[in-house]
Amino acid sequence: MERDTRAALPLAPPEKRYPPSAAEPVAPAERKRAATQKNEFISTLVESVSADELRNSVEALAAFHTRHTFSPLIGQAAEEIVSRFEAAGYTDVVRRTWTNAGHSADNVICTKPGTAAGRPVIIVCAHYDSRMADLNNTTARAPGADDNGSGVAAVLEIARLLAPVALASTLRFVAFSGEEQGLWGATEYAAELHATDGEAYRVVNLDMVGRPPADGSVTVERDLGNAVPGNDAASKAFAAVMAQAAADHTALPVMLGPIFASDYMPFEAHGDVTIGAYEGEGNPHYHETSDTPDTLDYGYLADVTRMTLATLLADARQAVG
Repeated sequence: MERDTRAALPLAPPEKRYPPSAAEPVAPAERKRAATQKNEFISTLVESVSADELRNSVEALAAFHTRHTFSPLIGQAAEEIVSRFEAAGYTDVVRRTWTNAGHSADNVICTKPGTAAGRPVIIVCAHYDSRMADLNNTTARAPGADDNGSGVAAVLEIARLLAPVALASTLRFVAFSGEEQGLWGATEYAAELHATDGEAYRVVNLDMVGRPPADGSVTVERDLGNAVPGNDAASKAFAAVMAQAAADHTALPVMLGPIFASDYMPFEAHGDVTIGAYEGEGNPHYHETSDTPDTLDYGYLADVTRMTLATLLADARQAVG
């Protein structure tokens, strides 16, 4: 019988400013210099990440007056994301509706089939809804450039670059709505996946990755207990791959922190292996009208995107020539 994790999850509006424990600096192994064909391919693809493409996506999302989950504009924002996946060449792109407390909205799911059977499906996700400090204000200007246009832009850019690349693992690029209300879209999707198949999932979540802290670092988030402690070791190992990807392909200092208050939590509660990237504390525009595209650092966002893309290539491309 399916375990109903929804009742056990903290479905209150998430607060991303205050992690449950402090992030700590990590020193990955020295940057690898082996000039194998595989590494050259990965390096070339990772270097193709475009800050201009990222800015374009952030600006397109922030152009909506609001992307509040209860706003009529949320459907138009979903369609904008669909059109961008389709423009990258994907044909399996769907809007999947969820309903909670009398409200409905869509998750956007773009699937890239892998070439090998029996491998964990990798979900690369970010939420596209936005909000003001007053969660009940559905009409105020809420551009949500960093929270979380930045994460969605990174997912779209990774999908664009991977469109022509053969991968052993299946990837699902997912943009969630209802995150700001309490991870509603992600909770429904995680429950749906685990009710209908026996797949193993690995989840990479990007939430607020466009405005660097004072030290310019990125926080790689990994599972430290939570609902299912048995998936911690695999999460820490996956996070180590991401930390090494940052060392190999960027100059980003890396912090290690906990997963918390974002869309990976429902998947963790089902036993999936979850990690995330996060800029860390300190954005003064959090849930304010001032969270606009001009407040982001697109070089930093490009580096976080490179790190994430390299992580996926290291994991999903195994056994592909």
